[in-house]
Amino acid sequence: MRPAPLVSVITATYNRSRVLTHAVESVRRSTLEDWELLVVGDHCTDDTAEVVASFDDPRISFVNLPRNAGEQSAPYNEGLRLARGRYIAFLNHDDLYFPDHLASSVAFCQQTGADLVWSPMLAALPGTEADLAAGRWQFTLSGVPRGDGYDPRVFIFASAWLLTRELADRAGPWRPARETFVTSSQDWLFRAWRSGARMRFLPHVSSLAVPAGARRGAYAEPLSPEHDYFAAEMQTNPRFREIALEIAAMGSARNASRYGFGRPWHKAIGLTIFRQAGGLATRLGVHPFALYAAVRYGRRGNLINAMRRYTGLRAKTPREWN
Repeated sequence: MRPAPLVSVITATYNRSRVLTHAVESVRRSTLEDWELLVVGDHCTDDTAEVVASFDDPRISFVNLPRNAGEQSAPYNEGLRLARGRYIAFLNHDDLYFPDHLASSVAFCQQTGADLVWSPMLAALPGTEADLAAGRWQFTLSGVPRGDGYDPRVFIFASAWLLTRELADRAGPWRPARETFVTSSQDWLFRAWRSGARMRFLPHVSSLAVPAGARRGAYAEPLSPEHDYFAAEMQTNPRFREIALEIAAMGSARNASRYGFGRPWHKAIGLTIFRQAGGLATRLGVHPFALYAAVRYGRRGNLINAMRRYTGLRAKTPREWN
């Protein structure tokens, strides 16, 4: 058996082998080389196993669950069970690391003594192949809090986290989506924070999301021109990150101007009410998005089912969740 690595990267995947290829390759391009990558299939039925094996890298392994859970918690829990690293990182199969992601995250975690650190992610907004060819990119920044500590009202992609093995053991497994109103990832973060974990924000963009949840029917299509395009840009264009950050900054400034001039006023009022209600919920030990999700989606697990339908997968029945 190989010596235990410094970092265990865990990727949950389901039947998107062509997209997964780019995620795996982004880990292999990391400047920090002391890692293992555990790719865990949610009962994949395509050629994912063959695609992972084609990398022929002893640091990469694949395990396929015998039963489809329909969401991330089961694959990520299996990855946590198998992980041997001092640090744990996650990488959603439709996200990409910049080469310095692992190195900068580990250095910051060691420097601050934090249990968990996260960095902001560039999130690519949906675009057509014509948009990409013409350079009409659109990005936002995700996971940026008001200060340098965790705020449960801010959504933080799991691909942006790096945590210690000790915190992973202490906080326990991800809860299944059927048991929570919010996503399993945000539920886990909230519970870790409530347990007293030291969680610090690293203000350095080192990863890119091309989220399926923002793309209707994403799981129904085996190919993704957006992933092909952005993965190539990240490898060949030395200014890609700089350009993407400029675009994201311009978009944020335009949105701030809209609200600054009072347009649209009803959204500004709604945001104020939500912040107040979210703060009260947090003080009561409830995730601030839980009330909103309960009102909009009803029972626990319905949020994930809504996302499954939007991305082209069949919703799970209550019997199938069990």
